[in-house]
Amino acid sequence: MAKKEKKKKGRLNAFWFGWNIIESIILFVGGVLAIVAGALGETSQGANQPISNTVAYVISAFVILDGILRIVLHLAYYEKNDEPTPMMIAGFEISLGTLLIILQATHGLFIEAATHLISIALMVVGALLLVYAIFFIARKLAKLFMPLLEILFSAVLIAVGVTVEILYSTESTRDRLGLIMIGAILVIAAIAIFVIAIITHNKSKKEREEKEAEEPETVEEEPEPQPARKKIKAKKADIVDVTPEEDEGEAEDEKIPQIETKDE
Repeated sequence: MAKKEKKKKGRLNAFWFGWNIIESIILFVGGVLAIVAGALGETSQGANQPISNTVAYVISAFVILDGILRIVLHLAYYEKNDEPTPMMIAGFEISLGTLLIILQATHGLFIEAATHLISIALMVVGALLLVYAIFFIARKLAKLFMPLLEILFSAVLIAVGVTVEILYSTESTRDRLGLIMIGAILVIAAIAIFVIAIITHNKSKKEREEKEAEEPETVEEEPEPQPARKKIKAKKADIVDVTPEEDEGEAEDEKIPQIETKDE
């Protein structure tokens, strides 16, 4: 049973690893195409709407597909003590993907919401990094080089976030900037998924090899050889089974009376 469970878990990890690699490649290609479309697209408002719709629907479909695959694999390789966490994550992914499709189909809000989310996230992360660096300088917990570098990086993040908000408010650059930002998200997500998949696969492989090395090898013990038994004739009709030790003892007993008869 243990070997079968290991094989099932190994097949599950291999399938999920392959799917993550394929997903990261597709997302990376889609992100590059979105960046190119945004950089070379027309400046008139609404001219890039078909491309925006396609990007939104593809991303939403990938989120839903990921959730469906998670459910199928969890049920196919279900074990008695498994937690329902994968099912909950899959339900959230399917709900999120469906919501994104509805928002884009009815109001065209996917690109706009994603762009605002990116700009706000950049400004918040930059502000937190700035506070973190100032705290380290005030408490003298590190040398000045790293906190100053963090302050510089936080200023860049805040500036990029503010620039995105300003440019997106301009109608002539709104669609193009939205595509560029979505493409950047896809490229970053693809790289993150690829790296995480490689690290997780190598970690699980190493753990599996360590467990196999720790398990003692079962050696089948050979049965001990039984002493041979001989058949001797006590009488003409009776046959008695005795061990070699008994046989030798009887032979000695037979020799004794023969010697006594010679002396007489």
